[in-house]
Amino acid sequence: MASIFQDEKSLLVVTCSFGVAPILAQELFDLGFRVHTVSDSYVETEGTLEDCMRLNLHLRTGHRVLYALDKFRCRNKDDLYTEASQIPWERYLDPDGYFSIDRTIRNPTIRNDQIASLVLKDAIADRMRGRFGRRPNSGHDRTDACIFLFWIGTQATIYLDTTGESLSFRGYRSISSDAPMRESLAAALVLASGWNRQSPFLNPMCGCGTLAIEALWIAQNRPPALFRENFSFMHFSCFEPALWTDLRSEALKRFLESRSTPAVAYASDLDSRMVEATKANAEIAEVTDELRIECCDVFCSPHPPAKDGVAILNPPYGGRIGGDHVTLLETYRSVGAFFAQAAVDGYRGFLFTGDPQLCEEAEMVVRRDRLFYSGDMECHFLEDPRLTEKALRRLAKRNPDLRLPRQENPVPTVDSERI
Repeated sequence: MASIFQDEKSLLVVTCSFGVAPILAQELFDLGFRVHTVSDSYVETEGTLEDCMRLNLHLRTGHRVLYALDKFRCRNKDDLYTEASQIPWERYLDPDGYFSIDRTIRNPTIRNDQIASLVLKDAIADRMRGRFGRRPNSGHDRTDACIFLFWIGTQATIYLDTTGESLSFRGYRSISSDAPMRESLAAALVLASGWNRQSPFLNPMCGCGTLAIEALWIAQNRPPALFRENFSFMHFSCFEPALWTDLRSEALKRFLESRSTPAVAYASDLDSRMVEATKANAEIAEVTDELRIECCDVFCSPHPPAKDGVAILNPPYGGRIGGDHVTLLETYRSVGAFFAQAAVDGYRGFLFTGDPQLCEEAEMVVRRDRLFYSGDMECHFLEDPRLTEKALRRLAKRNPDLRLPRQENPVPTVDSERI
């Protein structure tokens, strides 16, 4: 018997934060998917609805997994209604259920995006009423079946949004910081660092612990949505629960086999409230045994000797938490001092910031500058930030007992690039 979930392939679009798409594409490739297109904020592949379930379970850097139902020429709302009415919605929606519509629209005939959503909703409702004599309810709640309309110019595509609430929300962050990093972005930075998943992972200035927790989940091969209880695909009328049970059971088995990994993360923060938040979140994420957390200044953050360890810092900057420039500059100087010490003990350093000028003013040079976006803010992922030789000499003079690296020639800063 033919299965809609297993047998019908279509275009799949996985969305993500700007700049993350190449990392997401690698995730898809590692999961056995052929990558078709890599854009700034999405990756295209091909697969079935069963494949969508697998992607929702395993992807760390994606936000939503979209399954294309139809692509068509669409000049105005009349075209939208006509084409949407021809989609066999009765195959996917329950006449006694519920659905929501999200959209991205840039068409000169549509001045209010809500109009397009209402037209699509009417097309779906009329089709369902014609088949069943009744229609599902609709609204803005994304905890049930979700539909996505992408309409640019005269081309429109209607998708089943198989995810619902973004994959970025893992569910372990019971306590947050003032400006928390998205979990999906944190995972992308860990993957971009090239961490070997065995050496120690350092996260001073940890905030609520997102980077450290994501690193440990990666090391443990834990699917980020392993225990998530609700996805949009579960509310499609064609959903096959047995397929989901098998997928999750297989993933749980692999996770339990990998959980004995020796990887340890060291996190710290000067704010005792953030230390407690990290402890609480780590407990929910089930990584308390692998996470060492201390309350201390970044300069004093632990960095036990390691071979090819990684340290990632996400300090305050102008658009994140903020603060006066003098205080921020002093913070970045302490960050540079920490990286100098950590380098001696075998760590490669990475700094995520929305204000790279602070690094320059703190007399740090970097090997590579890669662009990401945190929300709508352009941010820089700076690889191998090091104090200049002059700054190192001053640091050594003030702290004669510190073991600091010799840096005869500063590391040249390269041009920014989007990865």
